[in-house]
Amino acid sequence: MSNVKTKIIVVINQKGGQGKTTVSFHLAHAGLEKKNAKTLCLDLDSQGNLSQYVTDNLDIINETQDGVGSLFEGVKPVPIQTTHPKIDLLHGHSELDRYDFDSGAEDRAYSPELPILLRSLGYDYVIIDTPPAVGLRHLAPLYWADVAVIPFEPSMAGITGFQNVLRTIDKSIAPMNPKLKWYGLMNRANMRVKSHREKEEWMRQTYGEKILGTLTVRTGVADAMEESPAQPVWLRRGAPKDLKMQWRNLCNQVIRK
Repeated sequence: MSNVKTKIIVVINQKGGQGKTTVSFHLAHAGLEKKNAKTLCLDLDSQGNLSQYVTDNLDIINETQDGVGSLFEGVKPVPIQTTHPKIDLLHGHSELDRYDFDSGAEDRAYSPELPILLRSLGYDYVIIDTPPAVGLRHLAPLYWADVAVIPFEPSMAGITGFQNVLRTIDKSIAPMNPKLKWYGLMNRANMRVKSHREKEEWMRQTYGEKILGTLTVRTGVADAMEESPAQPVWLRRGAPKDLKMQWRNLCNQVIRK
């Protein structure tokens, strides 16, 4: 049993395309700013994009044995090293969907032992990227986590996905994990667009300080992610200083929650 106090953070929205993987990637790096910290990424999305970004390996999604599936198999997980020092990975792959319909996997996922296992692995932070479709891999991490981060775009679909997560937490998760905290991040906002400004104002009026901040539309983030190896925008040479500060500050804010 490790003496490290582990914080488990799940990044989630019930609508795809909201920037979950990008936020997960940046949160993993923000955790390393704590001295001697180590981070474990769990990629529960069968697209495996987070796994590809942290390993610089497009084919990792075809490695359908071990990885994050070991959590549902009842097998001791064996994290792999990535191309990013102090970030390890339980990788996602193309056959993860099968666990959503496996009663044995469900029993293991909701057992008290699984979050205890994750906290025993010796990491300061466990960052979990989730699929948008509601199922075991979407719901169980809310039971394991200390903090849920819900990125959403300033659109009706993005906000609906955000609200659906909150309903799920209230209805299904809170009785099992009453200490779970949640926060929203508006992503890919263009504040010159009236509807984006209106949606940001409505979300802040409705949810107050639970909306931690707004991340604006900027190509610098995508450019940093597509480097080889990928890197957080605040480490990319030439990225605008205000963009670096925006992402670094918000990710550090989440890490400290």
